[in-house]
Amino acid sequence: MTTGYNDRLCTNGKGGIKSVILFPLDNVTASNITANEVDSLTVSGEVYQYKLKSNLSSYEAPIRVNKDNGTLWYEQTLTMILASDTKELRAEIHLLAQNEVVCLVEKASGEYVALGFGEGLQVADGSAYGSGVLKSDRNGHDIILTGLENDEVPDVNASVIATLLTQQSPSV
Repeated sequence: MTTGYNDRLCTNGKGGIKSVILFPLDNVTASNITANEVDSLTVSGEVYQYKLKSNLSSYEAPIRVNKDNGTLWYEQTLTMILASDTKELRAEIHLLAQNEVVCLVEKASGEYVALGFGEGLQVADGSAYGSGVLKSDRNGHDIILTGLENDEVPDVNASVIATLLTQQSPSV
């Protein structure tokens, strides 16, 4: 351990996520992490950005410990609520479910973190898909991606994000 923490100084702890940049784990050709921040990243091919509605989607990355075995890991879960349903979106979700992906998650603060950076995330559940009943119900998909990582969630440098967004595919 190297430092303490003072929660009384924090007044900008807004929850939620704004967007997710996804790409196949196998498309990472080079990367570097310094002081738990991705400061360089090269990805071959396109990246895919999912812009999400406020107050719906989230991620978790709790630390897990097995004292008997002396192991420690991070169980990462990304839940994306997609308030839409088109044949094109269903086709994209089908392709997403066939890949191990890295997810660069934009938090409400505008900062990014990387999920699945070492071993990737995979779709674990996409069963909440439906039309709803009432006019006020959501028509769309709940996509849950999960993965297990050896290291804590790293931040992503803004210059890395700027570069990746130049590789962005069109949206459906």
